[in-house]
Amino acid sequence: MGGAMLLHRRIFNPRVRASSSTMDTLILGLIVFQAFLGMVTIIFSLGHMDGEMMITLSSWAQAIVFFGGGAAQYMDGVSWIYKLHIFFGLTIILLFPFSRLVHVWSIPLGYITRRYQLVRKKG
Repeated sequence: MGGAMLLHRRIFNPRVRASSSTMDTLILGLIVFQAFLGMVTIIFSLGHMDGEMMITLSSWAQAIVFFGGGAAQYMDGVSWIYKLHIFFGLTIILLFPFSRLVHVWSIPLGYITRRYQLVRKKG
């Protein structure tokens, strides 16, 4: 099921909406928007077929991951669409510990053998 369909279901299905938090809906909306921005960057990448922009962005990412100085300098000549895509990507990384996305770091092996469970939200 696509992300936009999941977002639509989370917003417009009363049963799903009742068990969803505002953060769940927000983070899913950000992921759908981030995917859309990623698709738009493809159009902008057509003007950089030599790969120079991708090398610039990967150099920026390497400077961030390995705590290299001067990472911001790599972003000087980068188009606004890439900067927006990076901003929303970092926003998702910032927010995901406060949402149900934090469960991507666990391996729920106990779910294989547990009995069916119905979870309801009070109130």
